[in-house]
Amino acid sequence: MNKMMKTTVALVAAGVIGGVAVPTLTASAAAYKGSVHTKGKLTVGLEGTYAPFSYRNKSGKLTGFEVELVKAVAKEMKLKPVFVQTKFDSLVAGLNAKKYDVVFNNMSINPERKKAYTFAQAYLYTDSVMITKKGSDIKNASDLKGKKAAQTASSDFGQTAQKKGAKIVSAPGFAEALDLVDSGKADVTLNSQDSWGVYKKAHPKTDLQAKVTKALGETTAAPMLNKKDKKLAKAITKAEKALLKDGTIKKLSEKYFDTDLTTKK
Repeated sequence: MNKMMKTTVALVAAGVIGGVAVPTLTASAAAYKGSVHTKGKLTVGLEGTYAPFSYRNKSGKLTGFEVELVKAVAKEMKLKPVFVQTKFDSLVAGLNAKKYDVVFNNMSINPERKKAYTFAQAYLYTDSVMITKKGSDIKNASDLKGKKAAQTASSDFGQTAQKKGAKIVSAPGFAEALDLVDSGKADVTLNSQDSWGVYKKAHPKTDLQAKVTKALGETTAAPMLNKKDKKLAKAITKAEKALLKDGTIKKLSEKYFDTDLTTKK
């Protein structure tokens, strides 16, 4: 290798050529980009049937709050978003099997999940509600004992209902859970206030009602990753912070929930 070539290689390695700085990946950026499922892509697991978080519109296009959020996060990370749809009960199994890099599916951070998974920064904060038929005798969390709760057993709300002594009536999703309560096959379903708000807006004449109870605590929604993917989680958090700073996530929250749910209460 001649002297000129050696000098050129050295300048490129240093990120400078022709007296001009050449953008190069930082060590941390290279690290997280090397940990994604597919090079140059951010592969995301979600249900795709859970409006307004992720769902198919009338033309069959995947859309929703989390779909738009993922696209914005991926753009910030200079990655292409790829969506993998699956049922809620299969989301965690798919993450364990590394079918995707991260789950964006209104996943709340709880002690059990924190032991087994890594989370990026939460992007939604909302209260929990008990949804019942009007006239129900369920007024407080203590009233759940012995009642039939329509839930996905493996979900955070399903586990909460069981801890409060409720009997689980299996429901694959929120819409099905509401149908079970409305038909009288279940007494109650627990969910987040944001999800209820969207349903109530679309069904103003519903016979269902919701009651906020502080005993169930505030719920969060955050990107969930495999335990070892801490560098990728850190990179996603960095992207989220940038999107919070420029108002993108707030705008998406107001678009899909009619309110700003991005601030911890």
